[in-house]
Amino acid sequence: MGRERSRSVGRPARISREDIADAALEIGLHAATVKTIAGRLGVDHSSLYRHVKGRDDIVFAAADRAIATLDWERETDDWRDYIHAAAEAVWELYNCNPGLAAAMRNMDKTPPAGIRAFSRACRYLEAEGFDTEDAALIMDSVMDMTSDSASMWERLRREDADGTIAERLKASWQSGADDQTAAHVRVMGAVIEGNPKDWWRKKLLLLIGGAATLLETRSSGSNTSQKEK
Repeated sequence: MGRERSRSVGRPARISREDIADAALEIGLHAATVKTIAGRLGVDHSSLYRHVKGRDDIVFAAADRAIATLDWERETDDWRDYIHAAAEAVWELYNCNPGLAAAMRNMDKTPPAGIRAFSRACRYLEAEGFDTEDAALIMDSVMDMTSDSASMWERLRREDADGTIAERLKASWQSGADDQTAAHVRVMGAVIEGNPKDWWRKKLLLLIGGAATLLETRSSGSNTSQKEK
């Protein structure tokens, strides 16, 4: 009877889907492969396929696990601070997880943790006076801009035999400079060479300013309608 019980229970799994996702994040999604993940976990790569369908599924699981760690929500009465904190948290998440921003841009489905975080942010904005569509528009714009910026800057910093993409991009701006474009070329040259987060923050402030204008316009329209009644 003891042997029969042992066979029915079976050997415990050496790894889990969560273990695979964590290993991918530790390696970095830009470099993680089925082989490197299996090596880090100390198993044969075929063992991974009991838990995931392939690399795309691993990246999806890793992204969901990473997003679930986000912690930006603060006790604040200023929705601007709330958006800023959310965006900063996502930027740092991308900064700490190479390849995650690019992976998010290329996915054909959204990780459940991302949907939940997005919805929480939208509900907060709705409580601050935004309607549902505007709240979604604002958070979608902020997150799209952050993902695009983070993935682009990560790409620009990559090195190959000819240097970095950032160096070649800056050279292309400079090669096309003339009297009319020189001032703007200098600005963009400084942006390409500078701290990417500084330029991203300016974009973020621009979006937050647009959100403020949207709220004012909606409120003004609502007040006008009420007066007409």
